[in-house]
Amino acid sequence: MASSYDLKKALKDIEAPVIIFENVSKSYQKGTPAISNINLQIRKGEFVFIVGSSGSGKSTMIKLMLKEIEPTSGKVFVNYKDLSRLRNGQVAKYRRNIGVVFQNFRLLKDRNVFENVAFAQRVIGMPTSSIRRQVPAILSVMGLSEKHESLPSELSGGEQQRVALARALVNKPVILLADEPTGNLDPKNSWDIMQLLDEINKKGTTVIVVTHNQEIVNMMQKRVITMNNGILISDEQKGGYTHGT
Repeated sequence: MASSYDLKKALKDIEAPVIIFENVSKSYQKGTPAISNINLQIRKGEFVFIVGSSGSGKSTMIKLMLKEIEPTSGKVFVNYKDLSRLRNGQVAKYRRNIGVVFQNFRLLKDRNVFENVAFAQRVIGMPTSSIRRQVPAILSVMGLSEKHESLPSELSGGEQQRVALARALVNKPVILLADEPTGNLDPKNSWDIMQLLDEINKKGTTVIVVTHNQEIVNMMQKRVITMNNGILISDEQKGGYTHGT
């Protein structure tokens, strides 16, 4: 691999990777690196699982993609951008193209379903007319139309995760990062969420799921990246995949 990724060439190549880790390592203060010399490419429209035990480096990779932390060495490219070149004032705009879903939902407890999803649009200055059109549309896709006035405390765990997904997707991100999205759900709701993620992926969104749930990984038959002690130990394509459009 070349020492520096050619961004101009990538922009001309419709099959160009949308995420690239180039010799990336990250250490927190003193001690063992969280990840060591990771080389990785994820193309537009892929569905990828990142698996491994606690402390294997999975969450560090997510934080690097979000530019929450900086690599100790190496480079990270996302959406054809060299993240090391982004100024602080550009980070918020960069993140608009990345949806994020967490294990603990992170919903605003004092706001109803509609307002939780609308919040993602208000923070980027979306006009009220657009919010009134786009939020109901994504709630319908998530099967939450009848819950738009409900508070998070009135929802099941599965419904709360659907709201979190709707919030992550309402701005039509290029990439969806899901960090243990089924960690607090029972098997049925877990499978429902994974099927939703699969449908989202089929519409062209690149989906990256960090999980401990080996049963779901086996059932989904997608690309699986396995981490162990900060090292990428395997990268397997479990089933066929079609590039997004």
